[in-house]
Amino acid sequence: MINFEILRTKPLKFYKQEGFRFFEPFNAVDSEMKPLKVSINHPLEASSPTIVAKSSHDKERSIYDIEFLHGNTLDGGVIVANPKNKGIGEVLNLASIIEFKENAFNNIHVFSLKDAVQFFAKYGFNIVSDNLDEVLHNLKILTKAKDNQFLDKKISARFLRKHIDSGNYKNAADIATTSNNLVSDYIRELARSGKRVDKYDLYDNTSMEFNTLDMIRNKDYLNELLDKHKINYKI
Repeated sequence: MINFEILRTKPLKFYKQEGFRFFEPFNAVDSEMKPLKVSINHPLEASSPTIVAKSSHDKERSIYDIEFLHGNTLDGGVIVANPKNKGIGEVLNLASIIEFKENAFNNIHVFSLKDAVQFFAKYGFNIVSDNLDEVLHNLKILTKAKDNQFLDKKISARFLRKHIDSGNYKNAADIATTSNNLVSDYIRELARSGKRVDKYDLYDNTSMEFNTLDMIRNKDYLNELLDKHKINYKI
């Protein structure tokens, strides 16, 4: 059986392969404080690694396939966490953000089904879509918000919906970005407070991105999560 000793004081170490920086295997804990061993596999080439988390209480591995694209973008695939709802997916996503930072990339891009939108939003990812049907669909979610703390966002969402419906705007991309960021902020605040939007209200699928500015904006929260999972690294 693998020895899952928790090394809480040792900072992460890194190595280089084909010009990219990768973390050496490190120890973490899931949401129940059970040990995880996190590592990187290079099944094909350095630019297409797989982040692997192995739990001490489950024989299956949890994986996250990522790819380093031209233009300094990290492209994320599907996160498979075993067992689910134990914070393992969170650890895998934090590991991808570590790779993002260490390689000085500009963006992380994921194609998210509606089930995962709130997961990624929680960590600072934003919806990116120029499809105004999708934008209007998502703004409608915010207009139904009942909590008074979101009143300002709700008023903004109503204004944007009317503005888009009227067709009285010069730049569709700008109004889409403003709307996407507003909805993403709303979903993020809910997710971090333990609340959720009904996933059936969300658009079927969407693109989401995380950039260097998002990393700075969410730095304190991400560092809290790294501490929570006993990962000795700072954003």
